[in-house]
Amino acid sequence: MQQLRGLDLMLYVRAMALLARNPSIIVVPLLMGVVGVFVGQIGGGSGAGIIGGITQLLIIVLNLFAFGAACIIADAAWRRGRASFDDGWNEARRKGGDILTAAMGFTFVIYLAQFAGTLIGALANVLLAVAFYFLIYTIPAAAVGGVPGGAALQISIERARHFPLPTVVVAIVSVAAYLLATLLMPYFTPLLPPSSFASMTLIAALIGAVVQSIAVGYIALIVTKTYADISFGRR
Repeated sequence: MQQLRGLDLMLYVRAMALLARNPSIIVVPLLMGVVGVFVGQIGGGSGAGIIGGITQLLIIVLNLFAFGAACIIADAAWRRGRASFDDGWNEARRKGGDILTAAMGFTFVIYLAQFAGTLIGALANVLLAVAFYFLIYTIPAAAVGGVPGGAALQISIERARHFPLPTVVVAIVSVAAYLLATLLMPYFTPLLPPSSFASMTLIAALIGAVVQSIAVGYIALIVTKTYADISFGRR
């Protein structure tokens, strides 16, 4: 029965309404998405070379920090129904060191899984999925769990190992939500007004950032709630 703790299928429906009532959840992810768009425009979309690799790594870590901020605001929304952006942002800044440390650890392990995947070929996606499964609670652990950033990876692994069913469900729904946002983005391009190719590309990228930030906000809601339920019981 303990393994079923945190398995609440209705939370995936309630999260949609909660996100609609608390758009502040997507503010920081949206800001980081816009930054990523302009960095890509300045760099010509190229990630080649040492500078490009460092830039991409920095963007990933900042996006994970933004996800941590979204988790903090999402946690407040679950507990109170409404969440203040100012309170959430101040809390994110206070916990910024732990969130960034957890984000760097998460990125490093995912990179290792990708690198190892290139060596084993056919099992690459399986290895990456396993890594994502065990690390899915890393950022919420640092953001809302009161866990030091250096210990967030271990806490995430322990939670995933002891509560496999809710973790599998939240991982699948999270990936599906992000992929759905990615698939929807091309459909907004025909709605853009006629303009130069460069302008249309930039506007499409910005719209894509908005769509992705909504997906990230939803993922923050469901992952944070699942982590809180399996860690502290339903609140």
